[in-house]
Amino acid sequence: MSYPSQSHETFTIERTYPNCLDHVWACWAHLDKKRAWFGDGLQQMDFRPGGAESSGFQDSMGEHANETRYFEIQDRRRIVFAYSMALNGRIHTVSLATVVFAEADGGTRLTYTEQMCVIPPSDGVEGREHGWNALLTALEAYLVADTRANA
Repeated sequence: MSYPSQSHETFTIERTYPNCLDHVWACWAHLDKKRAWFGDGLQQMDFRPGGAESSGFQDSMGEHANETRYFEIQDRRRIVFAYSMALNGRIHTVSLATVVFAEADGGTRLTYTEQMCVIPPSDGVEGREHGWNALLTALEAYLVADTRANA
């Protein structure tokens, strides 16, 4: 079977969380907090420029694997990382992502932008955008639960 050549896509997701910037940032910077919303598949996290992260999960399609490398971390302002997604050992997307954090009326505005190369066959931009929307919703649920637990 022949597949079309690669494509290049970009998407942006914006969320505003009622939690302060320090609280939201900590959910990205600390393994235990990130694992709480990112999932138990988060196997390794070295949160520093040059650091790496890996995660994976199994579903009806097979074994999914993520390999991440952090390039820039500006405390409480920005994270720049690149990552690949593989299904059953075959990489099908490679992405550059930027997460920007800003104060917003006592809460935090988070802007996630991803530029990606899709290597068919792949669920492509729809799959990555769906996945990140689900993760950012899970982050919101974790922030709400954590706030209630510490109130």
